[in-house]
Amino acid sequence: MARRSFLVLVLVSLAASVADAGQSATPQLTKTQRETLRAVVAAVDLASPAPETQGVTWPVHVMRASDGSHYVAFSVSQSSAPLPAGPVVLYVRLATTPRSSGQTISERSAVGEWLAGQRVDPRLKPKNGFAPGEMPNFGAGAIAARGSTASTGSNDLKLMDMERARARQEKEDRDRQRRRELEGTERASINLLPFEDFDVNTITGSGAIQRALTAGPGDYTLFVGWADPGAKPPVAVHVAKRSLHLPPATTAELLVSSVIVADNVNVRSQPYSAEEQRAHPYTIGLTDIIPARDTVFTREERIAVAFQVVNARPSDTGKPDIVINFRIVRVTPDREQQVASLTPQRYDQATLPSDFDLRLGHPIFAAMAAPLATLARGDYRLKILVSDRISGTATTGETDFTVVGSPASLLAEAPSVGQAFRRETALTPSLLEAAVQKLRPASPSSALTHALDFAQKGRFVELLREEPVDASEQGIRTALTAIALYAVGDASSSAVQLQRALQLDASPGPVQLFLGSARALQGRDTDAIAAWQAGLDAGMPVSSIAPFLVDAYLRRGETAKAAALLTGADKDANDGAATRAGAAVLIASGRELEAIPLLQARLAHQGDDQDAEWLLVHALFASVVRVPAGTTSPNVEPFANAARAYITRSGTHAALAGEWLKVIGK
Repeated sequence: MARRSFLVLVLVSLAASVADAGQSATPQLTKTQRETLRAVVAAVDLASPAPETQGVTWPVHVMRASDGSHYVAFSVSQSSAPLPAGPVVLYVRLATTPRSSGQTISERSAVGEWLAGQRVDPRLKPKNGFAPGEMPNFGAGAIAARGSTASTGSNDLKLMDMERARARQEKEDRDRQRRRELEGTERASINLLPFEDFDVNTITGSGAIQRALTAGPGDYTLFVGWADPGAKPPVAVHVAKRSLHLPPATTAELLVSSVIVADNVNVRSQPYSAEEQRAHPYTIGLTDIIPARDTVFTREERIAVAFQVVNARPSDTGKPDIVINFRIVRVTPDREQQVASLTPQRYDQATLPSDFDLRLGHPIFAAMAAPLATLARGDYRLKILVSDRISGTATTGETDFTVVGSPASLLAEAPSVGQAFRRETALTPSLLEAAVQKLRPASPSSALTHALDFAQKGRFVELLREEPVDASEQGIRTALTAIALYAVGDASSSAVQLQRALQLDASPGPVQLFLGSARALQGRDTDAIAAWQAGLDAGMPVSSIAPFLVDAYLRRGETAKAAALLTGADKDANDGAATRAGAAVLIASGRELEAIPLLQARLAHQGDDQDAEWLLVHALFASVVRVPAGTTSPNVEPFANAARAYITRSGTHAALAGEWLKVIGK
């Protein structure tokens, strides 16, 4: 399995999408939007003591932001409360979870205070230092306002120097405090919620709400509340709640972030704006990751993943030297079995952009996609090994996924419509009688007559007790012994004796019939076809050998040759072998709608013909699968009924029939 895509993602700060949006101007809300947001915030307040929400699907992926904090991207969808087609009012809250049941934590909501008129800005801005775009208290404007004398300017410059020095010191203190918080050695003393955000124009066209947040290590409760502002009062508010644990961050250990299983990974022509970015947390720079709703794929799909390599060691030029290997293993209850190894990826001086520099906070993101067409249905695990050649360390990551059948792939898994050859099909009374008549000479000896009678009556054990015969009859007696060996299941010895019988001038027609049957039992269809064709050329009736040849050609995928052998007899419901052969050729030719009435007529005549029953199930399923997209086959219910009946009778392919039923929702 070859790697299908390889992407290197470079951006300065994962936190920018959250931080920049947090620095935007105070939003202007309509009265309806404000009241809806107020209702959502109140509903989240009431949900605080409630248990975690059930029936919600929301994968969470944790990455590392440029300042060392955790960047958490998530998707939320709730089957019991489908999202409206239009915009919704969205509110996201991260609250600190008490460490013990008796502990209480009082954290204020900046958004709630803003809605109550208690603060100007609903989003948190830095309390220390200067936010981007803000001017410091001292500067050119302050100097000009107080005059421009030398002494005034000098004093102001001194004050500015003191302020810069104080700002640098405060920044260093904040950085040290931040590192201690991120490493879990100290908690920030703040009584505001760790994270809040809201959006009054969230579009949910994807069927899920996608957002991101940044936070330090700790145990949290994540709330996502939403409501449709266009709905008639009272507004229905939906709240989803879950626990979230973020481990202490390390700056030394090589790590792999959460592995994002994606439906696709694309490259955008330009990045989203800061405001747009809030609704696209899985778009990192120019790389647009579309997270998968689940980890179940069909064989026609491909699996794509994206992840971050954290704490790679830089070289003197700031470049890493990272090698990433991928393996796919099949997971069964008792073991893992490797089924594919993908092409390794390299992140080093030769593959990264010239301006990439780990020392400047540039992260390493890897993306990989691989087709699943070669994988059988089952459970799998993608294993990732990341090796840092500079530090000499390695780390691993993994994600599980499942490959299931689609209607088309499950149809392709069906066994050949050419029936597997069975020993008894060449031992029917009619075939034995035809073979014996061809072998019987005009005036057989008494011993040979006994042997011929035993063969015709199917008394094969007695046939193995050979009585001496004349030399002229030795070829016939050898052929009869070979038929007996075939009948008791010794195909190899039978084939040897049949070849000897040909050398002794036994009638070639019946000998070739059984030689082909012995070769078919050995799985040697090419030799079987040659022998059966020689039997036809030697005068054996077409009706006795043609069904065998048709099945053999179908097993080999030679449909045209099989079709050339068919006669009008294949439509005779009384002739089971001919009917099955004719129907099988039609199914193999994609003409299952013509095969269905033939098989139905055969089963009406003989309901216990299980081979015909399976062919009917196969033909009906093929007719359901091959209808044009967007239409429903009229054979859905007939197929379901036939499949259930076949399963009830424990047909040979009952398990596959059950899979077919499930894949069409029956």
